[in-house]
Amino acid sequence: MADGRSRATRAVRTRLPAGERELQILRAATKVFARSNYRVAGTADIALEAGIAEPTIYKYFPSKKALFVRILKRIGERILEVWQDAAAVDSGNSLSALRRMGRVYLENLGTHSDELKIQFQALAESDDPDITRQLRENHKAYVRFFAALIHRGQLQGVVRADVNPYSSGWFLNGFGFTLTLVQLLGFDQRIGKRQVRQMIDAYLDWLAVVGRGEHG
Repeated sequence: MADGRSRATRAVRTRLPAGERELQILRAATKVFARSNYRVAGTADIALEAGIAEPTIYKYFPSKKALFVRILKRIGERILEVWQDAAAVDSGNSLSALRRMGRVYLENLGTHSDELKIQFQALAESDDPDITRQLRENHKAYVRFFAALIHRGQLQGVVRADVNPYSSGWFLNGFGFTLTLVQLLGFDQRIGKRQVRQMIDAYLDWLAVVGRGEHG
């Protein structure tokens, strides 16, 4: 413990710009919450992971819950950024964009396991209105993004006109949720990425206008 305190004391003496210090705390907290859980992990554990004094955390976040909610918000923003970047490559065809998004998300699942765990931890805290509110905002943003792509595909003439964009957005969001669960439980080794891609492709093929799709 003495070593932990001395490490934190040394780090505090190294002054970082506010933005960098906040990011350092967020990264450390993400690791701590992921290997434990929201209720058990304490700010002392987070400070030790970050190599800072515990009071430093409260200069940036008023409470452990505020820190957890900020992590959730950051996760949502990062996921949307990944999807937006993937979709931008095929902006002229929404079906191609959705297919690319699915493959990029699948490839990234194994590299962000801490963030995936925290999203599921947040579900266990659904009695807390602040945590629930942020988690709801994340998923509403995902669904809006999917729905906008589906609607754009309909305007492009590559997505079926009888599909409700909002309902389809929820379906795709649920599919992403299932992929996350598959990854965390280790089923990905049994199912295999090839089979998962086939599931994504099957739904997108169903969405496509016959004779148009991605090559119409």
